[in-house]
Amino acid sequence: MKKVLSVAAATVLVSSALLAKEVKIGVVLPLTGPIAAFGQTSKGGLDIAYAQNHKLKNGDDVKLIILDDRGDKVEAATAVKRLIDKNHVTAILGEVASSNSMAMAPVAENAKTPMITHASTNPRVTKGKTFVTRACFIDPFQGAVAANYALSKGYKTAVIVTDTKQDYSVGLSKAFRKAYTKGGGKVLKTVYINSGDKDFNAQVSTIKSLHPDIIDFTGYYPEGALLARQARAMGVKAPFIGGDGSGFPELIKIGGKAVEGFMYTDHFNEAAAKSPEAKAYVKAFHAKNHKAADSMGALAADAYGMILAAMNKCIDEGKAPTDKVCVNNNLRHTKNYHGVTGVINIDKNGNAVKSAVVNVVKNGKFAYLTTVNP
Repeated sequence: MKKVLSVAAATVLVSSALLAKEVKIGVVLPLTGPIAAFGQTSKGGLDIAYAQNHKLKNGDDVKLIILDDRGDKVEAATAVKRLIDKNHVTAILGEVASSNSMAMAPVAENAKTPMITHASTNPRVTKGKTFVTRACFIDPFQGAVAANYALSKGYKTAVIVTDTKQDYSVGLSKAFRKAYTKGGGKVLKTVYINSGDKDFNAQVSTIKSLHPDIIDFTGYYPEGALLARQARAMGVKAPFIGGDGSGFPELIKIGGKAVEGFMYTDHFNEAAAKSPEAKAYVKAFHAKNHKAADSMGALAADAYGMILAAMNKCIDEGKAPTDKVCVNNNLRHTKNYHGVTGVINIDKNGNAVKSAVVNVVKNGKFAYLTTVNP
């Protein structure tokens, strides 16, 4: 009798294995280029999440196809088209930079392929789209968080530094200005930079002459670190506050002591990670990388988890996990998803409603300051 049961069980296992299919998810990240740290840390988090779960509830295997767009918007759009047309993926995860996600979105939209960006915070990424979702909060929220935090600390005057080449920076600057002036703060001036610039002496001279209480830097970490170094070298002592594009180890590596006290809004800090999901992720991340878990990786893990949850819901509904319309519908109706970065709800525009944290560079490390709920 035991032999019969064993044979029957083995038959079921073999049958399940034969019936299992491969479900493809395309990933577009800047693994090389000027913002490669964004892509590399995203992939690190994605690797953790994939190792924890790469099977759907019906036994199907999930396969990730990862392409490097080198941080270029044209290559980002080309990568999405290739993933859809040649690799036949069911969903797309990426990009990091808002400019690149905005280049990708129309391609995914036209092909009716669900796309979820884990870290692009500009509202225009999802505006008018039905197949584009995000796992991160948007700039109007984080801009207001930064502005209100600055005001709460008594910083009544500010200079805004905007990177004109990055839609992310332009949008975040507008959000900060709106909330800051509404709260009683005064923006003395907006000074402009371009991604890739190395010399900020002209901008620093302007900032120094205005004597602001705080400098709102809305660009990415390479320029932020260099700007801080040059500002401190010229005697500017006003503190910096930035957005989620600032909080990378390279900010400290490049900026050194000049970025001490640099504050920024972010999506995650393991010091505030209290949920079982966050604790499990942090434990796995530490075991593999022997360092603190970063926000970009945590966001990528959440975006991946949201895709799997949407696919599993399709299975529950009696549909295939490769049904793009079904997967997209479930992504866009995500409610109370308990992720690494917190509880995520997707609103009618495809945007995530969730909390933010404020971090600061302290003694050469990133330290947690506070959490702000939506």
